[in-house]
Amino acid sequence: MEIKDALSISEMAMKWVGAIINREEAHKKKEEEALKSIMSSLFQTTIYMKKVLDSDELRSHETEHELGRMWYETSILVRPYNPDLAERCFFKGLFWGNRDRFSEQELIDRKMKLYHIEEAIAKAIKSI
Repeated sequence: MEIKDALSISEMAMKWVGAIINREEAHKKKEEEALKSIMSSLFQTTIYMKKVLDSDELRSHETEHELGRMWYETSILVRPYNPDLAERCFFKGLFWGNRDRFSEQELIDRKMKLYHIEEAIAKAIKSI
């Protein structure tokens, strides 16, 4: 084997290692984006629910529909990392599209209550 061949092999190996590292970094960045999205959805939902609990007159169908869209988008971002949590986010979106769609027991059974989502976020934070 000539030195020229060894250098070519070495350069190719370095490119492969670089590609693997870049892919891992991109994966980590997307995972962090998913986590930010679910934390934002949870935060916005918590703020809205606090307002409504303080005064039911502040209930807004427009805000609820926006929360639904937010939870749908979150479900798509979360799906590659945690399909179970993504499914719960999807159903959370359905809930905000029509708050009468699920009974209180269904919300609990499907682990859609905010404290369920908080627990899932805490686990995700520990795993990153």
